[in-house]
Amino acid sequence: MMFTVLYLLLIVALVLFSWVGSIYGLLLPDGTMLPNILSEESVRWFVRHSIDNIAAAPFVEILLVLISISALRSSRFMAAAFHLIQLTRRHRYALRTSLVVFALCLCALLLGIAPGGNLLSVTGHIAGGPFSSGWLFLLAVVICLPCIIYGRMSGQWHTEKEILVGLSAEIVRCADCFVTCIVASQLVATMRYVCLFDLLGWSNALMTLTEAVVYALPFIWRWLMSSGAHRIS
Repeated sequence: MMFTVLYLLLIVALVLFSWVGSIYGLLLPDGTMLPNILSEESVRWFVRHSIDNIAAAPFVEILLVLISISALRSSRFMAAAFHLIQLTRRHRYALRTSLVVFALCLCALLLGIAPGGNLLSVTGHIAGGPFSSGWLFLLAVVICLPCIIYGRMSGQWHTEKEILVGLSAEIVRCADCFVTCIVASQLVATMRYVCLFDLLGWSNALMTLTEAVVYALPFIWRWLMSSGAHRIS
């Protein structure tokens, strides 16, 4: 809720900035006039592209990250790896098996990006190849598969329903953050529309980093708060 209000206030501030800037004839670096978000043309643009702006938000990437975190936390795979001495024989066997699966998945991934691998581009480079586009999905698979095996073999998960509940635990915990993410998509679109990054003289890399932070902050904050509450309890 805090970030939703913050992002809404930033949108209002940008609207006021564009309105005042257009009144005083503020020019962009390319010599064009700063667009007024309150103008008829701008309002039509935002309504027309509202869904496109939301679709541009990294929802899929966020979901894959949350599923991976859910797998690690709910299966207790990481807890088992760091507390090996305290494990029962069943848990030790489950951990060894899942670590072997993890090693095999990691080897398959490394072979795919090695010279001549099938995850490289036609020119033999990572850039432009399947790996550069789907690396986050592959990473999620490498993380989730051993966690699922450990969770089932250790008795942490008994049914397929429990596996699905475990993999979606962080998604449920961060459900309200997705609403904030929708507001964040409109904030990012507003920043781009008024050419804020051009006015600040920021590079494309810095612009991309800023947008990523805008989307990630609510989820990081929620995760930190939930982790802190979990340690206290």
